[in-house]
Amino acid sequence: MNTTSNRTGSRWFRAPLPSRGAAFAITAVSALLALLALGACIQGPWDYYPENPPPFHGLFLTGYAIAKQPLRHVCFERVMDISEEATEAYAFYDTAGIRVSGRFAKAGDTSGTGVDTVLRLTASVDTPNCFLGDANYWVLAGNNYAIDARIQWDSSGRRVVSHLTSTAHVPTMFKLHHDAVAPSLAQHGGVPENIFSLAFFSSLPPDVRDVMVKEYGDTLTKLLNDPTASQNDSTALKDYIKKNGKAMQTRLTDLLKKSHFTYRDSATVFYLNGAFNTLSHYYSDDRSGDVKAVLITQRFDPLGQSPQTGFDSPLGGKPDSARFYFPGDIRRLLVYPDAVGPNGWDLLDSMGVVNTWFQFGLNRLYFYATEQAYYDFHATATATQGGGGQNGDPRVQVKYNVEGGQGIFVGAIADSFDVVINVDPMNKPYDMRATHAVFCREQGGWQGSGNCRAYYPEYCEAQGWKPEECRPAAVNACLEVPHSKDTTLHQACDTSVYPAASDTTTLHQGRRQFCIENDFPDSEPLCAAYLAECRETKGRNACKQILWNYCLDQGWQLPGQCQWGLVSYCTDKPRLSETLCGHADSYCKDHSTETLCH
Repeated sequence: MNTTSNRTGSRWFRAPLPSRGAAFAITAVSALLALLALGACIQGPWDYYPENPPPFHGLFLTGYAIAKQPLRHVCFERVMDISEEATEAYAFYDTAGIRVSGRFAKAGDTSGTGVDTVLRLTASVDTPNCFLGDANYWVLAGNNYAIDARIQWDSSGRRVVSHLTSTAHVPTMFKLHHDAVAPSLAQHGGVPENIFSLAFFSSLPPDVRDVMVKEYGDTLTKLLNDPTASQNDSTALKDYIKKNGKAMQTRLTDLLKKSHFTYRDSATVFYLNGAFNTLSHYYSDDRSGDVKAVLITQRFDPLGQSPQTGFDSPLGGKPDSARFYFPGDIRRLLVYPDAVGPNGWDLLDSMGVVNTWFQFGLNRLYFYATEQAYYDFHATATATQGGGGQNGDPRVQVKYNVEGGQGIFVGAIADSFDVVINVDPMNKPYDMRATHAVFCREQGGWQGSGNCRAYYPEYCEAQGWKPEECRPAAVNACLEVPHSKDTTLHQACDTSVYPAASDTTTLHQGRRQFCIENDFPDSEPLCAAYLAECRETKGRNACKQILWNYCLDQGWQLPGQCQWGLVSYCTDKPRLSETLCGHADSYCKDHSTETLCH
């Protein structure tokens, strides 16, 4: 169980950086592309361990030095036994000294030369176990950066000092071109069921239209100009379409797949439906020879819409709408290496993003040009973990560039490209707020995960607390009314939203949630009973579980209920995280009269 807190930055202005998890988050399509093009790059039998290696019990470093940015992504984590519980609520170490040396540019320095500097990184306030460099010192392209970290921590009850070192190389130059190439249909939308509309034919790319006119024009012109019947009622035309329509559709589809157009950064284009789902947009760049791979990530509007694809209902049935929800607003798409594909082109000269990955609305694609060390890690970690429907092979040795531990410290240059995707006239959009709700209902209900617990009040407020499932949220919200300036909520609580007094289960659930979230305020007499229930010393109960979930979602950082709640969490459950439960011990040491501590 991974007790993590939900922290997000500015939605459109903070780039979604690669992380340790990025190496494993490869989709089916991207995995297939990588394997087809790069089969020779994956490790072979000569790299296999002869037998399982002993388990590693050290520290894992994930760090990035990105050009034109300060150092802000250097994080450490313990590699633990499978039975241990991880937490991001607290730092796992006692002391840490992190230094990075290299050539940095000071804020305001436009010369690009920089000065040799040794930065002492400081702990991040928002993200325990992560460290930040001075915001006034920026990483420079074409330079090397050496990290030296000494961390004292508790390893299974024994104090140890881990000394990790590594060197990151930031490539010299990487710049995306301001235009991209896409299938021509993205200019106007997909092929309608009736391709024999004159309006549709007039919208076709000239090269495609010329071929269709050459191959079918004489007959169609003759039939369309039949003086004995209107265009829509011509028996001869209908007979011709019935006989040749399928072949024409196939021919047109084939032509359109080969026809492309160029669009500029920030342009608006159409999503491609049906047979065109798997076509790609292509992006090119100028780069230096030390760029050895490019990671592509995507940021999209989490309140937007997701498109239905040709893979969602292959048998014609109604697809499960929960499948169209994607948590957050960041997705890692794939990694392209500096390698020559089957067509003889370098893959970095024309990097494809498959149409099915786009969401409706603004899509910001981030391209991270990295050194060889990142691709070595990515390729071997993917081979070990599996992906794209393939089973991993644990005998493949993952390549790290960190000494004294595991992990990576790599350099990169980031660039981005914006494209706005319109809903194709032939495509069905799914609102991601609605699909989020369906997803939560199917994944254990609203209390089944931190993601769904956080979304529950937001969803219910948007629905006016009307659905039956939102009645507990209505009770919780209405108890907040004395502290709220929302006049609409005041009116709603006096009318139809608040459950009837006979609905004791709903009233109980909503009141308990209110009391837990507000630390059992004395001003609300009904909270006294819930406080007593949550502080019982006879083992687990429903109130404790709700309290634990709430505190887990808050990163166990709240004073009051989450401090003594942590004591019961570590007492009534298997003690799986000494990092976490050590704070419960400290609380008991400072609060000797606390009944939960005895």
